[in-house]
Amino acid sequence: MTYNKFAGSPTLLSVDLGRTSTKTCISSELEEVVIIPANVAPMSVEQVRQGRFEGGAPLLDLWVEYHGRAYAIGHLAADFGAGLGMGFTSDSQVKTSRKVEDALVKTFACIGYFDLSGDLAVSLGLPYLSQEQFDTEKRQLVAQLQAPHALSYRGRSLTVNITKVWVMPEGFGSLVWCHKMAEKRVDFTNLHVGVIDIGHQTTDMLKVDKFHFARGTSRSEEFGMSQFYDQVAAQIKGANSEDLTLIEAVHQPEGKRFYRPRGERPMDLDEILPRLREIFAKELWERVRQWLPSQVSDVIITGGGGGFFWDDFSPLLREYGLMPHLANPSRTANALGQYVYGQVQLSKDKGA
Repeated sequence: MTYNKFAGSPTLLSVDLGRTSTKTCISSELEEVVIIPANVAPMSVEQVRQGRFEGGAPLLDLWVEYHGRAYAIGHLAADFGAGLGMGFTSDSQVKTSRKVEDALVKTFACIGYFDLSGDLAVSLGLPYLSQEQFDTEKRQLVAQLQAPHALSYRGRSLTVNITKVWVMPEGFGSLVWCHKMAEKRVDFTNLHVGVIDIGHQTTDMLKVDKFHFARGTSRSEEFGMSQFYDQVAAQIKGANSEDLTLIEAVHQPEGKRFYRPRGERPMDLDEILPRLREIFAKELWERVRQWLPSQVSDVIITGGGGGFFWDDFSPLLREYGLMPHLANPSRTANALGQYVYGQVQLSKDKGA
C-alpha cells in the first residue's frame, strides 16, 4: 500500500469521524478504505485485556491503551454495551460534541490498524454547525492530535508524532473526491456547488463557489439518519435504533433486509421501509429545499444516507433545474477526498 509520494513527508492518514462508523485510509484507493464502527467504551486496562484470544480479527477485537486508560472500539465496544456516542457534553465553559471527545481514541485506532509510526499528518472533517462552533472544535481537535504520542494498540506499543492536522467542514472531502473522479468531464472548480452530506447525526449543507467555501451560507443541521433509525426501531418490538445489526439491515438490498431483535422473531424490513423512507425523504428534502442558494447549479449528494436517499433526491433536484451528482462511493467519499486534500497540502509543503 502506498502512503504518499513525497519523500521526506510525514505519512498521511485520513479519518472521517462518522457517528455510525469511522472511515479511514492511507491511500486514495477505493477498496483500501477501512470502516470501523463508531462505538467507544472507556475501560480499565485490566478489563480490556481479559479474554484476549490470539489471532482475533482486528476489526472485531479492537482496543487502545493510552496514558494508563484503555478503550474498546467498534464491535468490541458495542459488545460491552457502548452506543454510538450521540450528542454533546458540556461544562461551564465550552460545549463539546462527542465526536470531538472520541476523536483522539478513534484516530489512534486507525493508526494502530495501519501499523503507522514516526511522523504523521492527519486530515479530518467536522460538522459546520456555525463558524464559532467549527473554529472551537477545530482548535480542540488540533490541540489533542498535534503532538508526539505513545500508545498501545491491541497490546502492541506504537509511537507516532502527529506534525500536521487539517480539519475541513464535513462534505468538503466529497467535493474534492468528485472533482478527482470526474476526470475533466465536470470542472467543479468553475461551478457553484451545493454539497448535501446526509450523515448519522447531522445533514451538512455546504455551498462552495468555484472551490471557495461559502462560510456565511453553509450550515449543518442536527437532523440525519439517526432520526430515521429511530423511526424504524419504533415499528419493531424490542428494537434498538443504535444496534449495528439494525443499521446494517436497513442498508441491505431489497429482499435481504432482515432484522432480529434479541428475544424476538426476525422481521422483514421491506414491510416498513418504503413508507418510512418516503415520509423521511420529504421532511429531509424540505430542509434542503429551503436552504438551497439561488446561485447553485450542481448538487453533490453524499454521506451514509446519500446513496440511501439518492433515488428520492435526484428527481427533485432535476425538477428545480439542478444537476445532481452522487459521490461514489457515498459512504467513504469524504475519507477519500480528505486524503486527496492532504496530498495537495503535502505537495505544497514540498514545493511540488
